[in-house]
Amino acid sequence: MKHETAAQHKARLIRLIHIAKSQIHMNDSDYRTLIANVSRGKTSSKDCTANQLEKVLQHMKAQGFQVAVATTHGQDKMADQTAQQNKIRALWLELHDMGVVRSNTDSALNAYCVKYGDANWQNDVMTMRSLIERLKKWKARFE
Repeated sequence: MKHETAAQHKARLIRLIHIAKSQIHMNDSDYRTLIANVSRGKTSSKDCTANQLEKVLQHMKAQGFQVAVATTHGQDKMADQTAQQNKIRALWLELHDMGVVRSNTDSALNAYCVKYGDANWQNDVMTMRSLIERLKKWKARFE
């Protein structure tokens, strides 16, 4: 088993928290409130300590989030793709909640991803990474 650094551990926790946020359909306001309550005032997971992130994750597990563990390489790849798809969907919903995106439907999201990625975007890890970064930058312009 590989040992992860403190930075890798924190990054993994942040990824899990964002997946959990999407899975339990937590809106951005409730998410920021949870982070603030656990961290005593911080509103971003990036500013939290690993212990604070663990507490946030425990709260999300209590709300129904379940961590899926892949056991083979093929399943790891599928889990990574699913995580990326969930992140893209979560960012899209956040943009909708902010009023930046008019439609929160899967067809609107797919049309965006085809326009800025390609028609097979859900099966291409690199395209999904590019889409995630594009959506993050778009969101940052309106925060």
